[in-house]
Amino acid sequence: MTTEKLVANINYACGSGLADCKAIQEDGPCYSTDVIKMASYAMNAYYYGAGHEEFNCYFDSSGLIVQHDPSYDDCIYP
Repeated sequence: MTTEKLVANINYACGSGLADCKAIQEDGPCYSTDVIKMASYAMNAYYYGAGHEEFNCYFDSSGLIVQHDPSYDDCIYP
């Protein structure tokens, strides 16, 4: 997975109007310099915002549905 693909996923998810990405903005509890963490949050927010359908996690074969809550520290996922 390339950084460019993850950034594209963040931009798609957060620009869709279906994902609430406030938490990954610079002052948010999930903001990180780790693009994987940022993409994980954005893609998860999109998945939930779009209705929890498996195909909403596809992201051109770069998404993955996980069975555990990926929240950490003060960063609570939707």
